[in-house]
Amino acid sequence: MINDSNAVYSVIWKYRIRPENREKFEFEYGHNGAWTKLFIESENYRGSFLHKSVDEADTYLLVDTWITKQSYKNFKKLNKETYDQISSGFEYLYRIEEKIGSFNSVQ
Repeated sequence: MINDSNAVYSVIWKYRIRPENREKFEFEYGHNGAWTKLFIESENYRGSFLHKSVDEADTYLLVDTWITKQSYKNFKKLNKETYDQISSGFEYLYRIEEKIGSFNSVQ
């Protein structure tokens, strides 16, 4: 377990969106969207960061940050129904969703 209060656990996702849904995708996966509204309920959530590729117009990386892996897992477990509803409700926004992986920050 990470004890450093500055350390974070990140889950990184890659998306290839449907171009006609760009605005909706950027909103819902950005700072004011449904995911942030759900995650912000946890004191262990540290923010999400959406990055648009400069090389491929339909490609994005999303980095969700938490205090620890366990805090992320606990939150998902406690909010499974809502998490799954949001996830399935937004599938039309993208062609591909790929979990790149999970990472701990290096201090």
